[in-house]
Amino acid sequence: MRSLSAVFEIALYKMFATSGVIATLLLMSLSAYAACLPAVRIVSSQPADQSKDADPASPITITWDKTVYALPAGTHDYKPMLGSINMAGGRYGLGTLLTTEWGVGGQVAWDGDKETITPEAPLEPGTQYKVWTYVYTSGSEVCPANGGEIGFVTAGSPPEDNRPIRKFDLTTLYHGNEAGSGKIEGEITAIDNDLHVITVKEGMLKKVSVALYEGIMVMKGGNLGSPSDLKVGDAIKGEFMGGRLYMITVP
Repeated sequence: MRSLSAVFEIALYKMFATSGVIATLLLMSLSAYAACLPAVRIVSSQPADQSKDADPASPITITWDKTVYALPAGTHDYKPMLGSINMAGGRYGLGTLLTTEWGVGGQVAWDGDKETITPEAPLEPGTQYKVWTYVYTSGSEVCPANGGEIGFVTAGSPPEDNRPIRKFDLTTLYHGNEAGSGKIEGEITAIDNDLHVITVKEGMLKKVSVALYEGIMVMKGGNLGSPSDLKVGDAIKGEFMGGRLYMITVP
């Protein structure tokens, strides 16, 4: 029988393997107890953050302040991790991944520190979108931001297709603290099975909505469970890494 730590490692591997960032698992164990890594942040983007008339037919570009650093162990390239993009809005469900390794939902290309994100289909007009990515090796919650996010609305009139994502305010979606890590603790007040989102009444943050990713680890009553085991009224503790909720514990 596998130990709890072994089950946890397998669950993490499954989740991050589908995200195209397997290599970061090796770095996690090195960085968890190390000093903060040099921060990487968004310098600019096209469309600009909070813009209201983005061209739905154009790719998304993000310029980072720096993606390669000389670290004590050698040169580490952040690009593989920043190439794992979460995207939500329109036809894209919460947490759709666009990765260079797997091409799920689109492709990512690099020119220096400029990242060009091309979704698998043009964005839809009159639609709110949110794009975010965080480096997974932030070290601890006190480390500076590694990664970032942008939100924008495309020009034109939205399609009438009644997709659940169109009725959800993406600005309320919580991804952890400014480094994409952190914890929440509170009571589940709502579960949206269509969006795979739970709403939590949280002590410090008051109210947060978070996406449940495929492969998330759920521990309920000391046993390994699944998101389907969660119910309204459950008291939970959740942990974030890389801008994603990766573990939920229910007493």
